[in-house]
Amino acid sequence: MTLTLYPLFRERVSNAQIEKIPQLWAAQQSLPETVYAVYDRYQSDYSGEYDFSIAVETPTENGLPAIEIEDLVLYEKFITDREHIAQTWQHIWQRSQQGLIKRAYTVDFEKYYPDGKVEIYIAIMPFC
Repeated sequence: MTLTLYPLFRERVSNAQIEKIPQLWAAQQSLPETVYAVYDRYQSDYSGEYDFSIAVETPTENGLPAIEIEDLVLYEKFITDREHIAQTWQHIWQRSQQGLIKRAYTVDFEKYYPDGKVEIYIAIMPFC
């Protein structure tokens, strides 16, 4: 199964600039009820630069290429809410450092629901 997302914008950031992400969210005037945050084109791992996008499932006409997310089987899913996203990412980074998650650093994404629920999908290495 492939999930195709259409970015409303794309910005190069790093976790050293993490405060920039809420500003990028605030700059979006009207968002649909279900929206995605996408992290891709990683320089290295979570400590390097990556592209951050806010994306939707409906095609846009802004000229940005669609983001194709293939094989959702190769993702670990974390469920949280809007108030606990930062803590959930801390948990993900800790598990990664401990070797409990073998991250692929391809495309990670968050799916935001109207009720405040958030699903965080982390791309993982295939098991051999």
